[in-house]
Amino acid sequence: MERIISSYHSIMESMKTGEGTLYVCKSNKRISDLESLAKSKNITVTDITPDQMNKMSGSDGHKGVLFVQTVPKNSPGSTQKYGDLKNFLQCKEGEEQLLVLLLDGITDPHNLGAILRSADLFSVDLVLIPGNRSAGINATVAKVSVGAHAWVPSLQISNSARALETLKENGFWVYGADMGGSTAAKTDLKGRTCLVLGSEGKGISRLLKDKCDTMVSIPTSGHVDSLNVSVAAGILMYEVIRQRG
Repeated sequence: MERIISSYHSIMESMKTGEGTLYVCKSNKRISDLESLAKSKNITVTDITPDQMNKMSGSDGHKGVLFVQTVPKNSPGSTQKYGDLKNFLQCKEGEEQLLVLLLDGITDPHNLGAILRSADLFSVDLVLIPGNRSAGINATVAKVSVGAHAWVPSLQISNSARALETLKENGFWVYGADMGGSTAAKTDLKGRTCLVLGSEGKGISRLLKDKCDTMVSIPTSGHVDSLNVSVAAGILMYEVIRQRG
């Protein structure tokens, strides 16, 4: 599977962790820096015409450079640190402080990108992304995440409920984000923690709510009825790290 990435920051971060080909149709300082990084990583650099790049990107809105990243077929992410959830748990055996996110029905790539950016900043150990009813990691996600998608370990899962059961069997407490839940700051989020985040429209599905140990919320006092899911995700990630001290 291949992914086309067009923003400078996303290309730079993706080349640090992945394989692919850098395509160039013009020259400037930033592109020269990308070419130098590509050569240091043994990534092929190919000169093409502007028309060829327009066809590759689907528009003329590119900046004269594209990175076509090679991504393993079985995952939405570019960080292939773990092949599956079982392997992740084996690698983390004995670790008491872990943070996993499970995204339920988040279809907007802008939200996914923003969540991955925060996940990198707060050193999230793993992001679980369902194969159905969810945005995959694409060029938009890469751009919004400012390249963080290349650093955050992620796995595509086929059964979210089963994934939560597996985490619980391995010492995780599962917390679902819901406006009717207990205040997150007053809930013990230390230890092996999984945060489940649902879509803004429907929230977490009933099936996954039933799998959660506790629902948590973020107190608000404004006029709108809810936070954007990526904003809520960032606040909850911060709260987990804050409690760890």
